[in-house]
Amino acid sequence: MANIIINIEKINIYLLPLATFFILISTAATNFFLILTVFSAFILCIKNNSLDEIYKNDFLFKICFLIFFLFIISSFYTIADSNEVFDTLKKYIKIIYIPFIYFYLKKYKNEKLILKYFLVGTTLVLLLSYIKYFNLINFENFYKAVDFLNFSGLSTNIVETKTTVFQNYIIQGIVLSFYSFLCIYIGLKNNKYYLHFFSILALINVIFMNDSRTAYIIIFFLFLFLFYKVITNVKIRLIFFSLVILLATSNFSNNFIQRINVLSNDVKLIQNDNFNSSLGMRYVWLNIGLENLINEPIIGNGTGSFYKSAENYFKKNNLTSFGVDANTGRSLNVSSENLITNNPHSEFISISSQLGILGLLSFSIFLYLLFANNNGPMSFATFVIVFISSVFNSVFYDNMIGLFLVILISLTYKEKLK
Repeated sequence: MANIIINIEKINIYLLPLATFFILISTAATNFFLILTVFSAFILCIKNNSLDEIYKNDFLFKICFLIFFLFIISSFYTIADSNEVFDTLKKYIKIIYIPFIYFYLKKYKNEKLILKYFLVGTTLVLLLSYIKYFNLINFENFYKAVDFLNFSGLSTNIVETKTTVFQNYIIQGIVLSFYSFLCIYIGLKNNKYYLHFFSILALINVIFMNDSRTAYIIIFFLFLFLFYKVITNVKIRLIFFSLVILLATSNFSNNFIQRINVLSNDVKLIQNDNFNSSLGMRYVWLNIGLENLINEPIIGNGTGSFYKSAENYFKKNNLTSFGVDANTGRSLNVSSENLITNNPHSEFISISSQLGILGLLSFSIFLYLLFANNNGPMSFATFVIVFISSVFNSVFYDNMIGLFLVILISLTYKEKLK
């Protein structure tokens, strides 16, 4: 019996490291190992009569449970149908993973192993990204060979992009931004300067090869912090800035310039009542979110309600699927098929629409507690990634971004990287 327990303990140590290894490789594998991590922590809490530690010892954990509790309560008055409610609860339950993963980390103290597995898995994807970008192998055959890693299959938009390998460009950009930051930080702390090379590769990938504007903002603030607080060597700063200037004047800069031009064009399209763009769609979702908050300011429209409230918004404003205002005859060039969704690509809009001011205040406290956790560069990086991602994406509604963030929060909350 004792041998069985020891073997289970050995297996448990590798659960979260394996989840982090697969973050950019397989959604199914990450889900599987993370759920096993949470389950093992839950069983451990029951075994040790430690469930009260999960919610009593830290206010952040209480907020996590409060937010999910609000989702459960709001499911009783929501305007959404049962399928949307269940799907939303299934997505937002990951926010209460955080206390259990933190408890798991306190038990096994395997932070170094987790970071090692994360670096290995992400480095593999980074190298594959460069291989794909420069067409060194036929990726159609590659995808057929490894499709079993993503049991749901690889979506067309991933296959058609130049640098994304398994996940979409938003997820890959956010994860590589943290990876680039982490390589610099660990490299300096442990004199592993070869990690700086991989950091630069990730930086180039995010800024000059990837299409995620969210990742641009994240990596900008992370490196601004690095050069202000961590990197004090003048020579390293000069080498870095020289490299950035060199890349900015090379062909690598074309992608970045193109993305900036797309953003500028999106603004012009909005000014001409054309919202068929990434920024334009977010502009419409913001308007829907503001109307939801005005109509139901305290408790919101309920769990999973954004789809129905977006649908009501189109009906109220007499917008057809072709985007024509029946009252004025003005063409808005917007498709309801794309805009009627449960994912408004902003956690602030999503939560305020579903849970009202109560939910928005709870989520704001959650973010403040992350910000107040001033335990060095890792905690700062965590806050930056969570906050910026939440502005431009519904992070906990999104499966992979949410899973990455709950691991990151659990790993860095009140913990200094050793």
